[in-house]
Amino acid sequence: MNWIKKSHDKSKSLRDHYKLYDIDIFIKDKLPENINLDFCLKYVSKFLPLHMLKGVDIIYIGQFDFLNKRDVNAVYKDGAIYITNVQDDDYDIINDIIHEISHSVEENYQDIIYGDGRLMREFLGKRTKLYYLLKSEQLKPSEDLQTTVEFNQEIDDYLYNEVGYRKLWNIVTGLFLGPYSVTSLREYFARGFEEYVLGEKNDLKTICPVLCDKLETLYDMEQ
Repeated sequence: MNWIKKSHDKSKSLRDHYKLYDIDIFIKDKLPENINLDFCLKYVSKFLPLHMLKGVDIIYIGQFDFLNKRDVNAVYKDGAIYITNVQDDDYDIINDIIHEISHSVEENYQDIIYGDGRLMREFLGKRTKLYYLLKSEQLKPSEDLQTTVEFNQEIDDYLYNEVGYRKLWNIVTGLFLGPYSVTSLREYFARGFEEYVLGEKNDLKTICPVLCDKLETLYDMEQ
């Protein structure tokens, strides 16, 4: 019976097409053997209602030059999600999928997310608090930190090079969900989306109440 198992394992290793709801997923380059993509997709579909994926047309997994050049694991672009096949474990790829879906959700529901200005005010309020916390540490932040919501390379370089990732973690604890959510309003939403789907909703509600309220509204929407 060994040949049956070997044949099954071989066919499994050669499989390059999957589905998430009606979204096609193509494996361009092989995933590590410890990744169970079927499990990952079932997990995602369990926690994400169908209407949250309406902006995603296709998902590609493999090696892509534009990911390597930007030193990122995944990107959402023009209805497609591109994810590196270099993954540590199932949770790693689940997290990448959820994060990029969040950018699709943001694109499709901008009026609900940003229309009333509440989320921007929450984000900038936290940025202002962070500004004064950094000043108290004699770290000389730019005043733009208090008013900029889009990604800004100078701010990003300052936070990650001058302040440092480890120190920033300690400073933003209880204020942001992590250093990456400080980067921009867009990433603030994406990190909150991840926490809502995969993490602790109670922590999200305590730290980012407006963001949590927006996500609850999105989840409660009918398709």
